[in-house]
Amino acid sequence: MTGFFMNYAGLIYDDSKHYLDHLAPFCALLNCPLIICEPSVAQLAQTYYPDLNVIEKNLWELKLPPFTISCDGPTLIQAAFPHQSTKVLWLPHGNSDKGFNGPFFENLGEAAFVYGQKMVDFMHAKKTHIQTFRIGNFRHHYYLKHQEFYQKKIALPQHKNTLFYAPTWDDLEGNNSFWKAFPTLCDQLPNNIHLLVKLHPNTLRKFEIEIDLLKFSYAKNNRVTFLPEIPPIYPILNQVDGYIGDMSSIGYDFLQFDKPLYFLNANPKLPLHKCGAHLNLNALKLPREDPFSSVRKKTSSYTFDATPNWDHLKEQIDAFCSL
Repeated sequence: MTGFFMNYAGLIYDDSKHYLDHLAPFCALLNCPLIICEPSVAQLAQTYYPDLNVIEKNLWELKLPPFTISCDGPTLIQAAFPHQSTKVLWLPHGNSDKGFNGPFFENLGEAAFVYGQKMVDFMHAKKTHIQTFRIGNFRHHYYLKHQEFYQKKIALPQHKNTLFYAPTWDDLEGNNSFWKAFPTLCDQLPNNIHLLVKLHPNTLRKFEIEIDLLKFSYAKNNRVTFLPEIPPIYPILNQVDGYIGDMSSIGYDFLQFDKPLYFLNANPKLPLHKCGAHLNLNALKLPREDPFSSVRKKTSSYTFDATPNWDHLKEQIDAFCSL
């Protein structure tokens, strides 16, 4: 079994830290190991996921298991490990409205884990017909399972009226709102609002110097807090009063709390952007009313199934990986 006690394991082979809050809780719930090749990612995993079995391996020493649970598809896995073979079980890293026009969903692997009906419909629209396992909102389930741990581990600055701004990264579709929106949000949000900012790991990696300079320039602004690198999202979402976003999948995660959402770069045709108010940076004003609760609940139910029986789900995956 290539050094493993089971046919499958999770894998992060590079510094894709944004995969960690997906693969770590998923592997922990399945009681399967997560192989990590980058020491900084392994350190975060060991710090924030208390019951996760982390196997830290150098990339050039790693022998893949027969089945690999990954947020990357087979093409990238094969490129990283050209002389090895493994069957990929694809785990999404969020439920975003991005990517429909790209080719990614055309080759996900042997099977895919899906949150609920929304993702199933998306795959059918992309003509992707493979085995699926429905996993519901497993990250929220994992958070609730370890809520006491996270209450002690992740204690945010206490402010009234905290809005959480979590923009997506500078992807090829141009979905990022940060560079244009952040100065306006800081200057024009009401004085009683505290802005909590979590930047995408890809943004932090690509613009490290620019971000450091920006943080320095706002260091004396007591209404703005930049979060350090904290992968788990639900312990953060549980402590804020509202969410500001663009195309980031964190907006879908925040539906769980039925609190106000505000959108930049809003597209009224997108399901998520129907769940909150659209902000105009040229005349920034937070609406007093929040008439979107019923839409949020409906969208959340469509996006995420109820929590599955994890013992039964593991039996299904074990059986699939034994074929």
